[in-house]
Amino acid sequence: MIEVIKSLKDSRIQLARELNSSKGRAKSNKFLIEGSESILWAIESGVAIDFVLISDKIDNIDSRFNGNSIYKVSDGILKKVTDTNYLIPEVAVGELPHIDSRDDFVLVLDGLQDFGNIGTVVRTCQAFGVNSIFSTKADIDLFQRKCVSSSRGRVFSTAVTRFKNSEATVLSLKEKGYQIVTTSPYGSQIQSLVKLTDKPIALVIGNETNGASDELMNSADITVQIPMYSSVESLNVGVATGISIYELRLKQILSMLDSKIKTTLGREVNVASVLIKEVLDKELKKVSDLSSTHIVFLMVLKCDGVMSVSDIRRQFGISEHESDEFFSILFDKGYIAKEKSDSVTITDTGIETIGKLWTIIENSEDMILGGFSDNERNDLFRLIRKLQSACIDLLNKD
Repeated sequence: MIEVIKSLKDSRIQLARELNSSKGRAKSNKFLIEGSESILWAIESGVAIDFVLISDKIDNIDSRFNGNSIYKVSDGILKKVTDTNYLIPEVAVGELPHIDSRDDFVLVLDGLQDFGNIGTVVRTCQAFGVNSIFSTKADIDLFQRKCVSSSRGRVFSTAVTRFKNSEATVLSLKEKGYQIVTTSPYGSQIQSLVKLTDKPIALVIGNETNGASDELMNSADITVQIPMYSSVESLNVGVATGISIYELRLKQILSMLDSKIKTTLGREVNVASVLIKEVLDKELKKVSDLSSTHIVFLMVLKCDGVMSVSDIRRQFGISEHESDEFFSILFDKGYIAKEKSDSVTITDTGIETIGKLWTIIENSEDMILGGFSDNERNDLFRLIRKLQSACIDLLNKD
């Protein structure tokens, strides 16, 4: 039997009403989740739900709410809770999540005002594997209803670092070694042609009307522009963010490729496990006609520069009758080229392809190692290399 709450003075109702304001959310470290879709987004993101309030006119409760405390209330109380003139038949109280961020690429929100734009930007970030946001405003609130809705719940898995102003934001970015990239119609470099260092990237997204602040513009390491036809005055902030993250993320991957290849799971997959190879093949098959063996081979070739066909066959276990099929797709797509009669080298197209597929490799690695701590991951790679060394020693014995 589901308990019915009838009084506005009930402590649970009072708590839920307080969460309509940013001040109330910050005070209790909780937030109000409005609508069944948003509640399900929160549950799927691992948000801890304190309780759910539903209209007493609802007979069939979504089974996906099971396991949470559920209370029925009148439509009038629900309108008081959400502070709206219209009815939102399901709301929940959840705890503000703590998210571990990936710090190789962060987005800096510099004075964005519109909650819809902020939510769209968060959703765009997540689409490109960026989950860390810095804000130059201490009062930024990702849990306002419009922000939650436009992000499609992606705010629940986004790490936010708040600063009191632009100066404090710049100081932190510089201390952490970020290269600060700003965008401007008058940028000195075309975004798609810019050269990046191997430092982590902080991409600044400025105010919808005025752009980035003078503090961030003057502190930027690089200022780029997105070229547009003269008839187009400007891009929506969400669209511009998507273009910038895609181009800069790809360039970042390519600029860091050598160091990433030498430490990635893909380098070890050839001797570590057939199961890992099958996971990689399964994920690659969704977006590419290359196998994990092809990708690992291209990564090794990128590091080594030139390899003989005989060495390739030996290292990757490719028999003579499999050789033509293995190499044909790589030659046909222009990923590799003949160096000498018995040697091949990787092309620029091949290098770019590794960069474009790198997200798949990283996602597969994250799935495989999802239950490992950082120390366990380091230990795993150390043990794999120790195993390889032992095998080499045995093979070299008379």
